[in-house]
Amino acid sequence: MDCSNNAELDALAQSIAARLRCDVSVISVVNRDALIALGVSGDEIDMAGREFPARDTICERTIWAGRPFRVADVQSNPDLRALPGVSHFNIGAYLGVPVEVEGRGVAGAVCAISASARLWQDAEVEYLIAVSDLVGSKIERHLLRYEQQALSAALAENDAILSMLSHIGGKALTVHNASGDLVFANSAMRTDLCLSTQEMLTLPEVARQLTPEFGTDGMVSVALPVPAQTALNVSVSATKNGLTLAEWSRTSLE
Repeated sequence: MDCSNNAELDALAQSIAARLRCDVSVISVVNRDALIALGVSGDEIDMAGREFPARDTICERTIWAGRPFRVADVQSNPDLRALPGVSHFNIGAYLGVPVEVEGRGVAGAVCAISASARLWQDAEVEYLIAVSDLVGSKIERHLLRYEQQALSAALAENDAILSMLSHIGGKALTVHNASGDLVFANSAMRTDLCLSTQEMLTLPEVARQLTPEFGTDGMVSVALPVPAQTALNVSVSATKNGLTLAEWSRTSLE
């Protein structure tokens, strides 16, 4: 998830802290073994980079449980008190609610933190549940936009590939992106050049080595980084929409 713009969720976290009269509120999502703070109120907690180990937090317990988790006196609970996040920030009371995303399960948590022990009321839990539903819907829309953008980019790339190939037939061809990664190889790469699976797998490495040659026409002779008695010649054409077309042929080394 893109966390480059957190202003909206920071504001929401500040609203939670004001509504519940707590010291800190954090809106976080899971990223592998870490939690990323999409929203945080105030500067009481130093969220350097907004990412921290999930195992160090009470929020991980909330995510595991998949239901609201409230602790009136964190310091009286030996297991929670021993968590690095709790001991470092001296958390007195904690209220957390999981954030669920449709089709993806629990994606994170919304929590309220107080420096001293306090009893969390049912109305406060219900309020945080409503906030977590709002956060979940925001994440769903964000993911949907991301997936739509990725699909649009993939379709544009496919259109570019088909456009490049429409004028060339019967040759061994590959298409590479700007980083040299292989995005397309036609059947002639196997049938005409008799490339093995191992050789096919080395093509991205070869193409990345040819990146400086991309953008200029001409024939370049390269050797695959596998034992072989033949080398490959490649003619690189001009790029189009960030893609580069390469035409390959064999040259005997004997």
